[in-house]
Amino acid sequence: MAVTVKRPGKKVTRRKTTGRIPDQMGARIRRVRLDLGLSLADVAGKDFSRAFLNQVELGRSRPSMKTLQVIAERLRRPIEYFLQDPTNSLTALELTLAEAGTRLRQGDAERARALASELISHTFVSPDIRARGQLLLGEALIRLGDGEQAEKTLAAAIELGDSAGWPLLMVELYDRMGSALYLQRRPNDAGRSWDRALSAYEDAELEDPVLKARILGHRANIHYVAGQPQEAVRGYEAAIEAAGHVLDMQGLGGIYEGLALSLRKMGQYGRALDYAQRSLRLFQTLHDVRMSAQLRNNMAEILLEQGRPEDAKRLFLEGADELSRVGDKELLPHLLAGVAEADLELGAVEEAETGIAIALEAAEVSKDPLARLEALRIAGRISHRRGQPALARAHFEAALKVADEVGSPASKSRVSYDYARLLEADGDRSQAIRRYREAYESRLRAPGA
Repeated sequence: MAVTVKRPGKKVTRRKTTGRIPDQMGARIRRVRLDLGLSLADVAGKDFSRAFLNQVELGRSRPSMKTLQVIAERLRRPIEYFLQDPTNSLTALELTLAEAGTRLRQGDAERARALASELISHTFVSPDIRARGQLLLGEALIRLGDGEQAEKTLAAAIELGDSAGWPLLMVELYDRMGSALYLQRRPNDAGRSWDRALSAYEDAELEDPVLKARILGHRANIHYVAGQPQEAVRGYEAAIEAAGHVLDMQGLGGIYEGLALSLRKMGQYGRALDYAQRSLRLFQTLHDVRMSAQLRNNMAEILLEQGRPEDAKRLFLEGADELSRVGDKELLPHLLAGVAEADLELGAVEEAETGIAIALEAAEVSKDPLARLEALRIAGRISHRRGQPALARAHFEAALKVADEVGSPASKSRVSYDYARLLEADGDRSQAIRRYREAYESRLRAPGA
């Protein structure tokens, strides 16, 4: 940027510095070169021209990392010396990484995402710091429900790590990649990534019980989604044993959640609620709003199955209120639909009808298709109770279509079963039998059946 200064008889144009990295970098290069008594030609050698180096010193050109390395060697300074500035110094970058990690532990994934994105956007960032920033960005995106973007970010970091050979970082990257794939409902790919994480951990002979426990806990998730709750429980218990008494709160909270879900599948509702409550307390301590709401949703569903709709409604409402306050739109439709189903079980049909309309509207802006499926399933139940069989059937048909689109046999089985009960109540015995069969066959196709 140029500034024109008026003087009697002539105009003088001065260059206005902006504090950008090239300006500060160039000034440092020039200062060190002069201190060492070197000429432009001495530093440039045969690698680049004296004119180019002069432009760099004036802040008008930006050297590549390779060129900057040559300059640093000839000026007998570490390359970091020329990169240090108030926003891009090694200390500043490390502080940004630390703050992003803290934000993640506090449940503020959006702020962590912004910090990590800003860090890796810098041109002059060492490969290891870039990879660590991508690791944090990937985890933030996972927390925000964006599995696809997290996968791309982590893949770039893994490519860096493969060429550099960072054993501990590679274990963490493979572990987070498994979570990104799991979020996208790709359990087989997720399992392979977690296996690579465990192999890398063992090959490097690392001694980090918290990290090992986290990987084992994640691998246990595969058993859960495969419909193998007993194996999942054994996996979660192995994770706790591996960690001893040093498992971090976040990791322990996730394992407790997995235990709760697995025990629920086994019909052990009392133990499931106990572990869900333990997990909820941990995530509340960490101020992780989304996980706290997820756990309230899980506990409320257990209470519904136990015939305790009033207690379930309270938890659904608490979780929905938390998500509304932080602007989370992905999980919110599940909780709103849960409130409507609890009202239906309480006999408050008009309230249920109002609530499910809100849930359906919220599901339209959610990226989670299962949120829409669940809202449609409950809308079908409520419409039938209101004496609107045609509308009820339309809701169930739409829910089945979503189940087919996302390839979820377990969800299709649940929708088909509720649909069959509606048809049976309407006296449509032949269609009811068809839907009961569909529910049974879908259940057989579900993983681990």
